Amino acid sequence: MTEKNRSRAGILESKQRLQLVTKSMTERSRSRAGILESKMQLAKSRREMIEIKKRNEAIRSRISKIRDDLVRVENEHETLFKSIEQMKKQTATYNEEMKKLNEHCDVANEESNKLSEIILESRKGLELRNNKIIEKRLLYEYQLKQIQEIYAGLKAEENTRKDLHNQNLDLMGNIRVMCRVRPYTDKEKEIEQVSLECFDDKHTIQVSTKRLRLWQMQIEKSTYEFDHVFNTSADQKEVYLELSPLVQSAIDGYNVCIFAYGQTGSGKTYTMEGNVNSPEKKGVIPRSIDEIFDKIEETNKLGWNFEVYVQYIEIYNETIQDLLIDEDKDRKKSCKDRKKSFKEDRKKSFKESKDLCKIVYNEDTRMTIIENAERLKISKKKDMEILIGKASNRRSKSSTNSNSVSSRSHGVFILHLEGENPLEKMSSRGSLSLVDLAGSENIDKSGSVGDQMTEAQSINKSLFYLRYVIQQIKDKSNHVNYRDSVLTSLLKYSLGGTAKVCMLVNVSPSTDSTNETKKSLSFGQDARKAHVGTAMRNGCA
Repeated sequence: MTEKNRSRAGILESKQRLQLVTKSMTERSRSRAGILESKMQLAKSRREMIEIKKRNEAIRSRISKIRDDLVRVENEHETLFKSIEQMKKQTATYNEEMKKLNEHCDVANEESNKLSEIILESRKGLELRNNKIIEKRLLYEYQLKQIQEIYAGLKAEENTRKDLHNQNLDLMGNIRVMCRVRPYTDKEKEIEQVSLECFDDKHTIQVSTKRLRLWQMQIEKSTYEFDHVFNTSADQKEVYLELSPLVQSAIDGYNVCIFAYGQTGSGKTYTMEGNVNSPEKKGVIPRSIDEIFDKIEETNKLGWNFEVYVQYIEIYNETIQDLLIDEDKDRKKSCKDRKKSFKEDRKKSFKESKDLCKIVYNEDTRMTIIENAERLKISKKKDMEILIGKASNRRSKSSTNSNSVSSRSHGVFILHLEGENPLEKMSSRGSLSLVDLAGSENIDKSGSVGDQMTEAQSINKSLFYLRYVIQQIKDKSNHVNYRDSVLTSLLKYSLGGTAKVCMLVNVSPSTDSTNETKKSLSFGQDARKAHVGTAMRNGCA
């Protein structure tokens, strides 16, 4: 074989191999396509299987739920069956009860018929009562008309009473001066006493003193006249009865001032305060409170509503100290503390002393308020008695040769009475100032030294200005200087202008006090001649 043939044979063989390879690749491609198709069918079958499983699970869950529902229905059916059986039993019971009720209804109907007859009779009785009610209503209207007429008459009588009462006081004088001689003490009864004679007319007192003149013992007699004189036997009630008309004027809307004047040891504090816990020994202040609350209760019947406010202070060395301040507050001081604070307060500037008590005037209502001092609203007598007891214990007191318990300050008790009458559209504003003055003091005689001397000098100075103001009022001065002392500043609207004033001169029967007694009586007699003008009511509409 030639090489050419060999080539041809090789080419042919190659072609055959190529054909075989081509055929093999074709078959392989077909196989791959078949495999791919099988995989796709397998995936589809798997998805269908998953879905079928989910459906089966849902079916199983539903079958379980249906089974539960079936069990529940069976239970309910059983329960209903039992309920039906029970209801049958109850129905039988109800039928028996209904039978009994029907029997009761028959009885009730019979009773109802009887009641109907009773109702008819009751209606007849009600008609008779209604007629009586109409008659009573007519009678009530008639009585109401009479009450209104009586009220109008009472109102007119009350107005007339007020006018006559205060006209009577005006005729007596706006400044009334009375004198009280305190009883002898056990010690004084053992020694010779000054001769004080109170005449039967109860207006005149005579002081008899022995003096050696031209080697002869002579008796001098000095006579003094007052609106009323209380001798040593006069009790607290007798004194107050003479002062009570002034208290009534405060309720009627006037500024009223009652003050006790006299030397130390003459019984001023006893006259003004007395013993709050003893009905017989109560002084002017607690008795005034009792009367005010009693009168307020009476005025309520005429449509008046009153509110009572109180301030209670002492004037110690020309400074105002609040006696009603709460014990828990730092401003409450003992007598020793007040003496110390007095010296310190004098050094303070105005800005540093804002917490100090100050006097404030209301020109429209002619009222005086003490700023920074407690102003308490009081609605019961008992509350006031407690306050008076506490305030009395806080007063500045000390012992001197003239008095074992000497007040070292002026005690000023102020009541503000604010009334409203809505029915008559009226209002009233009155004040009652009750003053327990510290006693005038002879320093040489009392033996006061140090702080006591300072206190005595301050007391004598303020009493001097009080006498000076009253003298100016007496002389009808164009200008009355109230501002010279704290006491007269505080009593500006209670002493002058349109106020009603009563001075109660207290004197001692002791021979050691003869000069002071005569000075007090002379001042009281001069003050009695003063005229402050016609009294006018405050804040009335």
